[in-house]
Amino acid sequence: MSRRVNKQERAFRRSVAIEYMQSGKDRQEICLKYGLKSQATLSNWVSCYLTPYEIETKCVSLHPEELYSGEDMIHKAEEKSESQSARIEELEKQVKALEAKLKRSEDKNLALNVLIDIAEEQGIRVRKKSGVKQ
Repeated sequence: MSRRVNKQERAFRRSVAIEYMQSGKDRQEICLKYGLKSQATLSNWVSCYLTPYEIETKCVSLHPEELYSGEDMIHKAEEKSESQSARIEELEKQVKALEAKLKRSEDKNLALNVLIDIAEEQGIRVRKKSGVKQ
């Protein structure tokens, strides 16, 4: 399941990829600096967010002002982590509320079916017969 990456995330990922290409640091060092889970992620960012020409020329043509500073990127990564935690909490609350609503609906459905069964035992036809209309 893939999700859309917003403009800030693209800029952050591109900046990390550019820093990796320009700095000469190894992937492991960059991954540790930005908290990336695997080196494959960094390699993927390089191939997705840099053109073949930029990769070939090791991003020399890019101007530094186009890049986030290292501190900005770390701050953005921390903000992203905090916002993800808040979003997860929000979604967990929403799931609990929906589960409670589903339970109430199931209980209501059961109660209505019991009521209909009792009414039919008393000779009151409530349920429609299946079949072709005449």
